[in-house]
Amino acid sequence: MLQTEREIDGRRAALIKLAALCGVAWSGNALAALASASDPSQAPGLLDANALALTGVLVNHIIPTTDTPGALSVGAHRTIGHMLQACGTPAEQQAFIAGLARVDTLAQAEAGKPFRALPLQRQVALLHAIDEGRAPATAQDRQFFRKLKSYTLFAYYTSEAGATRELTYLPVPGGYKGNFPLRKNTRTWAI
Repeated sequence: MLQTEREIDGRRAALIKLAALCGVAWSGNALAALASASDPSQAPGLLDANALALTGVLVNHIIPTTDTPGALSVGAHRTIGHMLQACGTPAEQQAFIAGLARVDTLAQAEAGKPFRALPLQRQVALLHAIDEGRAPATAQDRQFFRKLKSYTLFAYYTSEAGATRELTYLPVPGGYKGNFPLRKNTRTWAI
């Protein structure tokens, strides 16, 4: 999914505002990685094509497409790859790559196929086993998957779609609205 320069600039501006709002001093490398993560013409960088594709399948399981775009739709897998390359330590980068390889190893041991080739139900069952630390997964596999979920949430909710369509963004200063009526389908507010 190609994004226009205007959408990328909007995302960059939103991230800068988010950083300022949170009082976080992000490095230029982190912001550059986030801004360039949406550009599919760039080389994959840290993650090769297979690792990037596997990351895409995994983030799609973590935040699937519903009435709002999912993590794969907003390019969270590319953002994760760029963030790891620009901001991750060599140990974090290697641990992430090893975690991806381990997911494929578990899938091979379970079904004789790589994770991406498994039917949807088998993928979900294996991810539940990894997330819960059940056999055949180990505690290290569980730690990797939890880190991946953290990266996915960050990448998704700092995307334009995550911040404006999944969450409802209220710019500051937006004023106080007390006693806001909540319904079952009321979106969470991103303030």
